Amino acid sequence: MKTKIIALAAATLALGSSAFADVTVNITGATAFRVATLDSIKGRFQASGAPWAMAFAGSGSFNANNQVIFQGTFPDVPGVTTIRTSFNGSVEGIKALVDSPASDPDYLQVSAVSGITKVAGGNNAGNGQSGLIAGAEKAASDIAFSDVGIAATPFAGTTLQPSAPEAGVVVFSMVANDGAPASLTNLNTQNFRALMSQGRQRLSFITGNAADTQFVYATGRNDGSGTRTTYLAESGFGIANIVSQYVVGSSSGDNITAIYRVPALGTNAQIAALSLAQSAANASTIWNTNQVGNGGYSSSSSLRNDMGRKSDTTMVYSATGTIQQSNAGISMVTFMSAGDAGPAKIAGAKVLAYNGVLLNGLANAGAMDTADEDKVENGAYTAWSYQQMYRAADITTGDKVTVYDAIKNNLVLGTTGIPTANMNVGRQVDGGVVLP
Repeated sequence: MKTKIIALAAATLALGSSAFADVTVNITGATAFRVATLDSIKGRFQASGAPWAMAFAGSGSFNANNQVIFQGTFPDVPGVTTIRTSFNGSVEGIKALVDSPASDPDYLQVSAVSGITKVAGGNNAGNGQSGLIAGAEKAASDIAFSDVGIAATPFAGTTLQPSAPEAGVVVFSMVANDGAPASLTNLNTQNFRALMSQGRQRLSFITGNAADTQFVYATGRNDGSGTRTTYLAESGFGIANIVSQYVVGSSSGDNITAIYRVPALGTNAQIAALSLAQSAANASTIWNTNQVGNGGYSSSSSLRNDMGRKSDTTMVYSATGTIQQSNAGISMVTFMSAGDAGPAKIAGAKVLAYNGVLLNGLANAGAMDTADEDKVENGAYTAWSYQQMYRAADITTGDKVTVYDAIKNNLVLGTTGIPTANMNVGRQVDGGVVLP
């Protein structure tokens, strides 16, 4: 009898330990739904009514940072739940799910939040420290957001969960940097394909006015970005084709003083000799790697900040440091999510019409209004994609699925996206025909 009691006690203890096991969920991928995702996670911890805390590797608001850690009680999940984010781009996010551990991103260590007092309910402001990233660790990802479906990546054919990963619609816009000429108001798909192919075009090619002799330069993200995949699909350029993009090398206050075509590896000695800022992270990493011009910004926030600057007297260099224009008035054009275009516009950038259709609220106030949403929802404006929320293939049940469902069902979209239920049109593939 005693043996049976001991066995029963051991089984009960094992069951209790399993039922209240702690869980860590790692989230990576696209930055387009970063704000919505982080606000959703925070809202779920608040909804628990139990103590929780967070920390993030940066300054300002927690939802403006890529690396954030939350810890506390999560609704319907027993034990302590730790959620870590490391947003690094859509394609990079999918790659992290299918190519672990080789492509594991950096997450903040749990110790980053362990010393912060946990607060029940209300608004836990958290702890932002730029130094936190120094203690980051590589870890396998459980969830990845992507502006594009897996079929639009090199990992097509790989199975991820679930079968219907759509979490909302991401809206994008053409954007010119601060100080763009008054005549630069619209880009059509032909203009954009030509710009991406050659890296620059005379403004007259876009406006039809021969007097517009200023050059317009292409800029944008590297190919780990879903935004990049979206604009190459939407414009018909081809997601795997080589582009020619420029990045900012130096600025002074509100002025861009130098730009250069992205070197094959993101950096080289010639650009370094000019004392221009460069980063190996800007290199192409997915399609046609090590091709001059095919890289781009590894960070949407850096691109957004640069689009808020003027370029009235700018040095333009090739990828090997040759001067292409000297102290010239130029413009830079890119394609970015509404969530990035809004802050860029507020900083001075100019939101452009796409194929003759302008998102007026975004262009005038820096945020989509109901009229803008109507244009997307009813098919007049086609620069959008489905935001996909994927799980790793082996996560089919359990606490991580509970966390996944809670975040997906409670995304705080605001003006950064549109619920799929609101769409009166749809498309079968990224960049595909938009139909009712």
